Amino acid sequence: MTLNTARKIEAIMVWVGYIVLMPFVIASIILIIIKKPFDWIIEWRNWVAVKIGNKLMHMSDAVKDGTIKNPYCLRNYTARMAWQHLKRAEESGKEADI
Repeated sequence: MTLNTARKIEAIMVWVGYIVLMPFVIASIILIIIKKPFDWIIEWRNWVAVKIGNKLMHMSDAVKDGTIKNPYCLRNYTARMAWQHLKRAEESGKEADI
């Protein structure tokens, strides 16, 4: 077999591969397009949960009595995150840096 013949056979195999894979590529693109709205809904739900959790933390006694006074924590933590941080500090016997 000459190199030219091998080149032609390889080119045919590549094109056959493209043709065989084309339905899978199209299906993949369609699934990505279908998935985008669901990703948006999940991201929106996570954003709302963080906002509500942060507001609940701000309404807690720990913030009001000054246990939690770190500006980063006040801006970014949720009630659950702050509680876990305080619990870990309590278990280790250290003062919370929150």
